[in-house]
Amino acid sequence: MNALVIGKPNAGKSLFVLNFAAYLGLKEIRLEVTDGEGGAHHQRLPLERARHQLVSRAPHRTGVAHLIAIELADGKSRRTLTLVDTVGISEGIHDQLMVRRAMADTLDRLSHSHLVLHLVDACAVHTDRVEALGAVDDEIVRYASPNRPYAILANKMDAPGSADGLRLVRDRYRGLPVLGISALTRRGFREVKSFVFRHLA
Repeated sequence: MNALVIGKPNAGKSLFVLNFAAYLGLKEIRLEVTDGEGGAHHQRLPLERARHQLVSRAPHRTGVAHLIAIELADGKSRRTLTLVDTVGISEGIHDQLMVRRAMADTLDRLSHSHLVLHLVDACAVHTDRVEALGAVDDEIVRYASPNRPYAILANKMDAPGSADGLRLVRDRYRGLPVLGISALTRRGFREVKSFVFRHLA
């Protein structure tokens, strides 16, 4: 099963993916990097090195999809969960061709993903920052939520103002699962794990 991690730039997707993989027991990741045109290459990275290489405050640091496969024990059987870290989806048409292609790849993946984890920045709900909630988030909700298991992860709950942001996210997307998390401190990861495992097929 693949779990698509989607959201605006700087919402914390890459840090969430890496720290959630660590929470599930990985010490090293086998990273599959796709170029959006069918090509892919693999590399093994210790998690600390992966954090240094993949996590940044700069928008669109994740320029292509990164896939991390996690083997999970389920009694006597084993299942594979693939976390797909994607480029940030921003409002409007981006001026860089590489970013536009990566966004198109993300939207294509959204159409055939098994499960969607939609990260939003709980601290930026009503700001003018690039990661603030907007029409793109509404469209992701509209497209993804009726078709497959879907949850909104309100990230950065370790930061000031996040409690108000979480309340506003829940008000805006009433009736949908909204989990407060911190990709940095791993707060809320138990609830995310329960959600993912409940839908693991």
